[in-house]
Amino acid sequence: MDWQERYAKKIISAEQAASLVGNGQVVRLPLARVPLTIMKALLARRGHGLEHVKLVQGYPAHEAPFWNDGGWAEVFQPVSEYISGYNRPGMKARLVDFLPVDYPLYPAWTQDPLRSDRWWVPDVFLCVVGPPDGQGQVSFGVHRWYSKELALNARLTIAEVDPGTIRTGGDNLLDVDEIDYLVIETEGHVTATAPPPGEEEKQMVEVIGKGVAELVRDGDTIQTGVGTVSEAVCAFLGEKNDLGVHSEVITSSMVELVKRGVINGVRKSMHQGKVVGAMLVEASDLQFVNENPMFELYSVTYTNNLCRIAAQHRQVAVNTALAIDLTGQVAAHTLGPSIYSGIGGQTTFNIGAVNSPGGRSVIALPATAQGGKVSRVVPQLPEGTVVTTPRYYVDFVVTEFGTASLQGKTQRERAEALIDIAHPDFRPELRSAARKLFWP
Repeated sequence: MDWQERYAKKIISAEQAASLVGNGQVVRLPLARVPLTIMKALLARRGHGLEHVKLVQGYPAHEAPFWNDGGWAEVFQPVSEYISGYNRPGMKARLVDFLPVDYPLYPAWTQDPLRSDRWWVPDVFLCVVGPPDGQGQVSFGVHRWYSKELALNARLTIAEVDPGTIRTGGDNLLDVDEIDYLVIETEGHVTATAPPPGEEEKQMVEVIGKGVAELVRDGDTIQTGVGTVSEAVCAFLGEKNDLGVHSEVITSSMVELVKRGVINGVRKSMHQGKVVGAMLVEASDLQFVNENPMFELYSVTYTNNLCRIAAQHRQVAVNTALAIDLTGQVAAHTLGPSIYSGIGGQTTFNIGAVNSPGGRSVIALPATAQGGKVSRVVPQLPEGTVVTTPRYYVDFVVTEFGTASLQGKTQRERAEALIDIAHPDFRPELRSAARKLFWP
């Protein structure tokens, strides 16, 4: 039997797929995008005997009732390793449980019998793939992340086939024989897009973007997070030469720099000439990326590996934050006990970048929040805050008021440097607090 026949025998309905999920099981979903056709059928099982299913997803990108409605608690027990706007209300209401993880550590959980393997070896993995090629291989499209590993490790893998899924290089293909069942997509996928920034915010992030761009040199390999600040950074790299990309996320602005020849990767020490990431922002020019040999997607356990980041020469990591204290401790995913997002790749990329030969790490953040009412530069982080990047690995900090270089500075010197780039309205009280904290 050839692969086409085996492929055809795997096709089932969404209702049949949903019926394969059992009570008390751990069901994992891919990062961001979910198989909407299967999920619609799974949600329809509410009230028909389905109970206590742990449903796990990082960074939800679609509305789903179980995230924020406590009435679903008997059916689904939602778990997330990265919070988004779609499940942040449920996180605040304690309807969602949070899984602390640095992605490259996932595989280690299966190698020690004293550690849990239920998250990396789930009962069911529900994912989205493209149609098979001539060799019977399907692509995970823009969201490679950890989908292939979950597909191979899960006790049962069910994939929804989306004909619009792009193909990239790297390690982004899976043989159809590794998938247990297939469902043909009927619920069309809608790309989630963030609203454009207002004029005042746009001016602020442009200033920050210019400041960060001054820290990027010709031939550097860059990593950025997602969001308006990160996009602004790339918008001001147009005059650079021979940039490379090794990042967990490939942003739409990076794709545009590839099209202009600014990013070509010719000076990279690893994956020379390639744009490497674990996922691609959907708002990118996907037609340009599709089957373009420059773009390679790998597992997030590969891209975010600390040793690999540090081995990439002149790796520059650019990430943002919610707040930073006067010693340089960065809070990017919690303020107090409230979880806002997740660590993503910030911790490992910042540590890796400062250990990279010629590398730099950059924290770029607006000086204020809540419409200018509060300072993001604070004397001390609120009680209960989880530090995302320890102060020992914080290198450059950029706000719209300037750049602070923290490596090699004492606590007092760090405080003075950070106060200088805080909003002027908050500098007097920050100076007063610094005197009490660091001077006799």
